Amino acid sequence: VLPYYPVGTMERVTKEGTVATAATYAHMFSSLPSCGRPSRLMVYDLHTLQNRFYLHGHAVASLQTSIPLLKQRLKDSNVDCVAFPDDGAAKRFAAMFQDMGMEIIVCGKTRGEGDTRNVAIQDGDAEGKHIVIVDDLVQTGGTLFECGKVLKEAGALTVNAFVAHAVFPKDSWVRFNTGGDRACFDKFWVTNSIPTVTDHLPVKDGVFEVLNLLDLIIEDLDYFSGC
Repeated sequence: VLPYYPVGTMERVTKEGTVATAATYAHMFSSLPSCGRPSRLMVYDLHTLQNRFYLHGHAVASLQTSIPLLKQRLKDSNVDCVAFPDDGAAKRFAAMFQDMGMEIIVCGKTRGEGDTRNVAIQDGDAEGKHIVIVDDLVQTGGTLFECGKVLKEAGALTVNAFVAHAVFPKDSWVRFNTGGDRACFDKFWVTNSIPTVTDHLPVKDGVFEVLNLLDLIIEDLDYFSGC
């Protein structure tokens, strides 16, 4: 079980000399000894789904999602709309909310003056909505912040965020907490897939809430052990 696949964004080489560490990880897992059946690598909300095809031989990918944890929280909230920062996230996650009757908003980057790119609403209406932005991971969170700001400018009553993996390099979460220069979210849900980060989030006096993956992992393991 590998809740967070740390090399999920390193699946291709765009500059000579760069190592595609996603392939390196996959080769390592694929080299595990066989125990009569392939080894199952269980990963949650893998950033680039094509990474599964790096596995071969004695390893197969089991791609899971932490969205059920968010849906449990949404049942007790006033959120009535799900937004996505780009079309890729919408195609990946939107269908998971169909049973909740949520309205869908899709944002995306548009070209501005020169080489600048601005986030804009491409589909949906934010006015009067209580919104949660959903994505698989956050690093410095620039796009997430711009998306939240655009939704509020478009008339959203509240804007929240959910990401499965809170990477937050160099304590960049501070900017999203109360008093930070990116404090645009009423609630910021993350899972504890990266406990070295989430153990330090100020959940008692801030916007963050950490959702525990443990029960979901046990449930998914029980499902596959019965197959």
